[in-house]
Amino acid sequence: MASMADVSYETVHLGPWIDRSKGSVSGANITVTSTNGAILVAFLALFVQFAGQHLWGIACFAWHQCRISRRSKSPLQYQQDVSLRNNASPGQTLWYLLQIAWSWRHARGQPGGWWRVAAFPAIIPLLFQGIIFATGILSSTIVETSDVEVLLRGDHCGIWKVPSQDTIDAYESQFMVENQRYMRRVNEFSRIYARGCYNKTDVHVSPSCQAFTQESIPYSSLLNASCPFDPITCVSPSANLRMDTGKVDTNDIFGLNSRIHNIELRKVTSCAPMKPDLYTTRRNLTSQGADNETDFEIMWNWGKTVAGNYLARADSRRRIVDYNMEIAYRYPMDSRMDVPNQSLFIPRPEFNVSDGDTKLLFLNANGISFTAPCDDPWFSAHKPYAERLQQNRTFYRPDYLASPVGCVEQYQFCNPHQRGQPCTPIAGIIPAAASAKFELALSPMQSAIVDLFVNAIYAVNTDIAQPNLHKTDLLAEEGATNGWQLPLPNNQWTLELQDMHNKVLAMLQRVIVDYARGPGSTSAQKFIAVPDNRESTALCSMLRARTNGRFSNVNTYGLVIVLSIGTLIILTNFFLIDLVVWAQKCRKADPLKSDRWVADGLFQVQKSLFEIRGQGLWRETQSAVPITERYDVIVQKAERAEGKIEVAKLPTFAERRGRQDTEQMVVGDVQSQASKKF
Repeated sequence: MASMADVSYETVHLGPWIDRSKGSVSGANITVTSTNGAILVAFLALFVQFAGQHLWGIACFAWHQCRISRRSKSPLQYQQDVSLRNNASPGQTLWYLLQIAWSWRHARGQPGGWWRVAAFPAIIPLLFQGIIFATGILSSTIVETSDVEVLLRGDHCGIWKVPSQDTIDAYESQFMVENQRYMRRVNEFSRIYARGCYNKTDVHVSPSCQAFTQESIPYSSLLNASCPFDPITCVSPSANLRMDTGKVDTNDIFGLNSRIHNIELRKVTSCAPMKPDLYTTRRNLTSQGADNETDFEIMWNWGKTVAGNYLARADSRRRIVDYNMEIAYRYPMDSRMDVPNQSLFIPRPEFNVSDGDTKLLFLNANGISFTAPCDDPWFSAHKPYAERLQQNRTFYRPDYLASPVGCVEQYQFCNPHQRGQPCTPIAGIIPAAASAKFELALSPMQSAIVDLFVNAIYAVNTDIAQPNLHKTDLLAEEGATNGWQLPLPNNQWTLELQDMHNKVLAMLQRVIVDYARGPGSTSAQKFIAVPDNRESTALCSMLRARTNGRFSNVNTYGLVIVLSIGTLIILTNFFLIDLVVWAQKCRKADPLKSDRWVADGLFQVQKSLFEIRGQGLWRETQSAVPITERYDVIVQKAERAEGKIEVAKLPTFAERRGRQDTEQMVVGDVQSQASKKF
């Protein structure tokens, strides 16, 4: 699939915002660049690991305190107490406990159930370590790094100016040039996007389909619908196509980020193959065509246009080897809407539809040779002829110079915030919009949303005929080469109309997003009508889109919860022992357990070792880190004697104390003698 770079969102809002489609809590996001998102994911993983270690410290304190009593215990259990006291992480505690269990496995005189006493405690830090790992992984889910929904800033916001009748007629005007360039880009995008992302079950794996809040607009297809015109005009009175989107919420589907001012839009498209020879005029020409037949032309007298009393004309002299299409469209108007009438014809009564926009598509394939007969009503081909250059193979020409398909597009707006959720009558885009604006009690913002859809559908001509205005883009062409058409199924016309409908919906999604993005061209920006009221201006910053790989979304509440709980755990572990000691003093409780917690500390054990060996004069303190009375140096002299290293003994506590008393007496005598001399 082609790249979707044409829909890159350069004006993405970076910072906090709320995705209304997910609610005010789960939809609270902070949009950052993908680089910052990756940094945040790494930070959260480390932070959760760090907080998990402190949580393990709290758990070890509680576990240690539960094990302390005045009853006698084995050395193995005392070693386990020390390992719990001097923990750094669940992994390190696990290693200590395993070492203890392994070292005591063959000790003599062990009571029964040794594995329960020695090895079973190792399961707890193992499970805790697994929980920390899982929490670290889950914490990364609060940062969305792919398929990210973003809010657009709307720096180049606006709609295409509604052209006047003079502008429409002046095809050489710069407005028409820029508008046609824009529509070609949109058409090309819609063709690629619709065929790659609509009616698919695996769109989630394709980054190319991650352009809008909803990959596609769902709709239902009815294959036995009635004729949308007078039944006399259709090939079949009942085997026709009706495509209905149902009520589509503008917030969920189109990304208009509001749960208060959202509206619902419904689009119904009914299409049917028309009788090709109904109300036609044939005129023979003087030239000779293929197989020495006289050339002729056909005119379909289905209404009046500026060219005359016909809508389309086909000429057998046109020796094309590709499909082409003539299109005629008509829009019913409403005086309450101040827009120019873009209709191209006035229909005769059989084709006059008052409750929808009429689009007639005349497919011309007279230069195409079919390799097999085609029974499809739009591509009908049964005229055999022998091609001498193909070893007298029989091919088939189309039955008609042009085959028409007629479509009626209807729209309906609903207000979900009014009692009974009223809807407009189903009608063409202009009457439906007028009914919505003047009859549904819309809020000013809802009315601005209706105007946005009128611009996208009517002013930009987002309709079933649009994908074929510039060049036919038929599915049948995928099986055609050099003027030869490979066999087609009997329902090819249905497949073609569904494909066109998909393109129209994709185009509508694109044009709505382009309201905030602008036309994508600096030269076209001057033809964009900048919003002139508060509601339309606010609408510029209410459009969501989707992008992949360039931005990340951080769930605001998830981030706050992780940081808050983690910080609380860390601070609790820092001050836990101090709080427990303070509480014991207030309650005058037995300090045995807290004293043992202090005594089992690594530095307290080291202090006890030094005191046993008479090294240093240590203060009596309950601090986790004991200190000496003075900042002395503990000297250890190692001498080799008979292959052994002996450590020189330092003075005992009594000896050091006696030496200090002697030094004080000497100093006192010196001070006394000095005072006498003075």
